Amino acid sequence: MRDAVDQFRGAIESAGLTPPGTIIPNGRLHRFASNGLPGDDAGWFVLHGDAVPAGAFGCWRTGVSQTWRADIGRKLSPEEEYKHRTRVEAMRRQRDAEDKRMRAEAARNAAAIWNAAMPALDDHPYLTRKGIKAHGARLHNGALVIPMRDGGEIHSLQFISADGDKRFLTGGRVAGCYFSIGNPKGAAAMSVAEGHATAATIHEATGYPVAVAFSAGNLGAVAKAMRERFAELPLILCADDDAATEGNPGITKATEAARSVGGLLAIPDFGANRPKDATDFNDMAAHRGAEAVRQAIARASAPATEVHETDAEKTPAAIETSQFVDTVTLIDGASIKPEAVRWLWNGYLARGKLHVLAGAPGTGKTMIALALAATVSIGGRWPDGTRCESGNVLIWSAEDDIADTLAPRLIAMGADMHKIRFVGDKSTMTGREPFDPARDMPMLLHAVADAGEIKLLIVDPIVSAVAGDSHKNAEVRRGLQPLVDVGHKLGAAVLGISHFSKGTAGREVTERVTGSLAFGALGRVVLAAAKRSEDDGGGRILARAKSNIGPDGGGFAYDLAPGTVPNHPGIEVHVLQWGNAIEGSARDLLASAEDAGDSEERSAVEDAKDFLRGLLGDGAVAAKRVYTEGREAGYSERTLRRAKKTLGIEAVKDGLKAGWSWRLAPKVAKFPEDGHTKSLDAFGDLGHLRSASTGAPAVVEVEI
Repeated sequence: MRDAVDQFRGAIESAGLTPPGTIIPNGRLHRFASNGLPGDDAGWFVLHGDAVPAGAFGCWRTGVSQTWRADIGRKLSPEEEYKHRTRVEAMRRQRDAEDKRMRAEAARNAAAIWNAAMPALDDHPYLTRKGIKAHGARLHNGALVIPMRDGGEIHSLQFISADGDKRFLTGGRVAGCYFSIGNPKGAAAMSVAEGHATAATIHEATGYPVAVAFSAGNLGAVAKAMRERFAELPLILCADDDAATEGNPGITKATEAARSVGGLLAIPDFGANRPKDATDFNDMAAHRGAEAVRQAIARASAPATEVHETDAEKTPAAIETSQFVDTVTLIDGASIKPEAVRWLWNGYLARGKLHVLAGAPGTGKTMIALALAATVSIGGRWPDGTRCESGNVLIWSAEDDIADTLAPRLIAMGADMHKIRFVGDKSTMTGREPFDPARDMPMLLHAVADAGEIKLLIVDPIVSAVAGDSHKNAEVRRGLQPLVDVGHKLGAAVLGISHFSKGTAGREVTERVTGSLAFGALGRVVLAAAKRSEDDGGGRILARAKSNIGPDGGGFAYDLAPGTVPNHPGIEVHVLQWGNAIEGSARDLLASAEDAGDSEERSAVEDAKDFLRGLLGDGAVAAKRVYTEGREAGYSERTLRRAKKTLGIEAVKDGLKAGWSWRLAPKVAKFPEDGHTKSLDAFGDLGHLRSASTGAPAVVEVEI
């Protein structure tokens, strides 16, 4: 039996753990100090000494777990093999039960200690010696306390004494747990490092958020957790350079972690006079300063996919240089198989492409998007009568509440709500936060993995997908690229909703979308919504302003009408009703439609009508004078022209070389209260069209 115990002890040592002084082969679970330090009992073992000796051992702190069987010098009989497997399974269940109990108890203790601890000050002896700030650490019995989280839940704690001694809470989980320094929102990159001091140094030098992994062996698990939570951020693995330790676990584990998540690798550069025992970026900052650390992180590159055998003979610096290989992929044109555009709605919505729907406030842009969503969810018919293939829809909206606005409208328009998905909050290192399309769009690729095929993705408003200045082309293109990529990978038509900029009436529609011209340029299809004036029959129109992948021009009439929400009496909503197809360019269609204006502009037009009646009451006035006095009275030229059209004012030219003048039509002059003349007898008695002074034919400006 002594020989079996010695074999078991040797197996524990081979796993990198310090074996206990006494090993009791009684088939029960025992705890021991796996790191050899008094008071630590993260290690565990079970050893059965009867029949064929067998056991298991491990460490709750590092995650090590192994089974063992004694070498008895012969092959086991079938009966012995069966008993051994049964015993191993029993030990596994025993270990799992104890593991679950230990971790639950540790999590409770961790939460209690953390909640009772006071915020640490930056003058703590350890922080002062390391030259860093506390960054959220707390104080417990004179030691710094660092929470170890997986998402928002604390699983364990690390304690760092004034002299730098580090210990973990007994029984607490370490694998996959981390502590975060800095806010990922708005960050250019994210880093992962081993220790708290190293992470604090990196954050203070670069401003990047950093996840503390607590050990080299935990870098891989933490890197994968960060990649899942912050898929759009470049991930930098900041290695410790354990040059004096066999196998250099710091660089080895960081390299493996970087490869596993497609991240970058940064290694501290101590220069020619490397201090003894210097291994990490905190040591580098003390030796060469924070700027040197910042530059070293900035030089981070993707590690090579493999290290050749000859690299073993190189210096660490040479290995570092040889691992970084940046490449560009060249695609042979002959290898590309042409593909047809996959239309969701032929000519209007293409799968895998970005679309922009823009218009003035109050035109019902969101209602259009919801009507399209309802059609996709039920496989209904588009406004042109063609059938849509049923599919799932994903909606993110910053401007409307899901429960009291979006969902009731969708239900009222007959949507299959089982196929509608709304983007909710996201989980972060510090808890739950609102979804940010400027940062979090790639996370949708993970979130919708089990949601079925997404055919339509609505982003309202699309400007929210740009983190930088939405008026700068380069920043808009960079900001929208993740959204374009998500649409391509999901195979979904992406519909971004936007507004028109003020004072842009009359321009090309793509130039009127709020922000940079890049919004209209990146959209493969640009749609525009507008209200029609009462003179044009009222209602609203959806016009196709631009298409890089099909025809442009034309569109459909639509209007909003009161609707009901089935099974939800008392909820009042409006629904969208499609009308007939319309012809013409978007610019021409919107030119008359937008004359409906908003209520504020209509009020200004009414005031301008009174101004014109007074100015023109005694006869024709030169157009230049009308505009000059109108500006002085506070009316824009556009408002004056709209008032002119409403009143039926004529623009005449007294001779071919004379300037234009405005005059009230006879009916309006006689009955000034009549501001909505329906018709003028333009082709009856033409006698009044001759100039009173010259007798020459007067020229009449006809507005269409």
